[in-house]
Amino acid sequence: MARNPYISQTVRSEQGLYENIIIESIKIYGQDIQYLPRTLVAEDKIFGEDVVSRFDDAYTVEMYLENTDGFDGDQELFTKFGVEIRDRATLHVARKRWNSTVGLNVDYNRPREGDLIYLPLSNQVFEIMRVIDDRPFYQLSDLPT
Repeated sequence: MARNPYISQTVRSEQGLYENIIIESIKIYGQDIQYLPRTLVAEDKIFGEDVVSRFDDAYTVEMYLENTDGFDGDQELFTKFGVEIRDRATLHVARKRWNSTVGLNVDYNRPREGDLIYLPLSNQVFEIMRVIDDRPFYQLSDLPT
């Protein structure tokens, strides 16, 4: 049998235990990261963009940096127009911790594309380009991250 016979898939208390273990492991192996939500100033309705966004607030939440050896991506790209840095990082955040720290101050329940992430240890700012909100495989019939 591949699954643990002592842990049920649908008991809420066991899902909570699993979620708390995930949160504890992110606190152990993760980093305190600053999340900066974007405030739209003058959104262009045709193109759906805002070139003059503001970032007024910053919230500290622990996240797990998946690629610890270095940042993924194409690294630096030298073109005739200058240098373009294409570093990429994959971060995981627990839903419960997100809702108890950032979620109390904003009106959405997950990070949004266009917001910024500041990594204090490397002194770098990343723009959130894609948020994977739903994975097809659930652990214990729940998705805690």
